[in-house]
Amino acid sequence: MDQYSWRVIQDSPSDGSLNMVTDRAILMACNENKVPATLRLYGWQRPTLSIGYSQEISQYIDLESCERNNIPVVRRFTGGRALLHQYEMTYSVIAPIPHPAFPGSLRGSFERISQAILESLRIGGVEGATIAGKNNVRDGSNRSPACFSMANHCEIVVDGKKLVGSAQRRLRSAFLQHGSVILDMAPNLTHTLLKYSSETQKQAVLDSLTSNTTSLKRLLQRNLENDEVNQWFLKGFQKTFSGDWNIGKLTPEESDLIEEFKLI
Repeated sequence: MDQYSWRVIQDSPSDGSLNMVTDRAILMACNENKVPATLRLYGWQRPTLSIGYSQEISQYIDLESCERNNIPVVRRFTGGRALLHQYEMTYSVIAPIPHPAFPGSLRGSFERISQAILESLRIGGVEGATIAGKNNVRDGSNRSPACFSMANHCEIVVDGKKLVGSAQRRLRSAFLQHGSVILDMAPNLTHTLLKYSSETQKQAVLDSLTSNTTSLKRLLQRNLENDEVNQWFLKGFQKTFSGDWNIGKLTPEESDLIEEFKLI
């Protein structure tokens, strides 16, 4: 087990843009060695569609449908595909590079965080959760614009269905990984917000969103609130990564970065 200090930030549900720039601000501050490794747990005030750092909006997102459904669109600082944040708890892990808790590679750090997520789910009574293997990895033949159409390597699945989707961004001296823990599902709404190259692809994406995704509500047969799942994650991460854990808040430098990023 690794010995080091962690800062925990538990945020109330927030605006989607604020959620994204907050994660980015913590990453930038950590990259400058101004803040410690941080576990942030948060939610979303309203349904929001996030897209990957380099995902092309005009090609994959139906902005008219987003407007009709009153769904704002925000861009993540990490990669990946479109994801509707609605019934979920979101986590982010920001840590220096190098750090004693994590291997130096993207895959190695991803796997360590996935182990902490599995421990968190076990604490919550979720049985059968595993880390997705190579057979789940998307290849070039899968053109779905939706994040939850299939699991990537090292993401969390139950009986082959994706429960936790995550993405990571690495800078020279720090990395950010954040992800969505699905409390309940809304595949039809997600489906209507995306663009498709053909009717065949449109139906295939809906089928994959329905068949390849699961939720905590489905697995545990009850409704869950963010606060309960937050506690699982606090306990699971503390059990996985021993050290000095402290409830904290953003620094003035991070708050200044947030205001700066809002203007971009």
